[in-house]
Amino acid sequence: MISKRRLSFIILAIWGLCPLYMSGQNEDDKPFDGSLTAFIIGYGGDLVAGDLKERFGNNLKFTAGGEHITRSNWVYNLDFVFMFGDRIKEDVLAPLRTTEGYILGDDGSYADIFLRQRGLYLGLGAGKLFQFSDRNRSGIKTLLHAGVLQHNIRFVDERNSVAQLRSEGYKGYDRLARGFALKESISYKHLSANRRLNYEIGLDFIQGFTSEVRAINFDTGLPVRKTGWT
Repeated sequence: MISKRRLSFIILAIWGLCPLYMSGQNEDDKPFDGSLTAFIIGYGGDLVAGDLKERFGNNLKFTAGGEHITRSNWVYNLDFVFMFGDRIKEDVLAPLRTTEGYILGDDGSYADIFLRQRGLYLGLGAGKLFQFSDRNRSGIKTLLHAGVLQHNIRFVDERNSVAQLRSEGYKGYDRLARGFALKESISYKHLSANRRLNYEIGLDFIQGFTSEVRAINFDTGLPVRKTGWT
């Protein structure tokens, strides 16, 4: 049986530990309110529009970059996007095909050639993170970027058997285009209090003011189109 003195001591000890526990719990729940710098990687898809829709189908993309968020929630961002797809609407190799639609290699056998979409975007951005509440650093992030957009057709010749695509001959067919681009982003950014679970879900909108880089297209024999919107 516990004596009154020992019982009183246990009650006082528990009472004294409670504020420490509650204080520690509050510290864990407190959102991180300082500046932070992070490396970002992501994966998503694009719905194409404008002139780009005439040449390519929808594509996938991989993103990487760095981000700095100030104490007052201003955001500064470096963004790199690699775009890739396998739907090419423009048959730039049509002059190389037989009447049956095949391309012959140097050895007279049918060549295995696949056309792929490739694209790159590199830009700098600035914006703002709007917190939902003072108790949670998560919120809606908006950004405006300016950078460079590039896109082209890539040729995969499985047997390296087509002379027109070797020794940089592919440059007459690849429709390489490059130019200034704007990118707007809006997303939900989650920043956990313990900084262990951080993620972002959002939408990007890219407008590219591109021009074709090559002097002439070999398949048409015509000078390239110098302006376009993608």
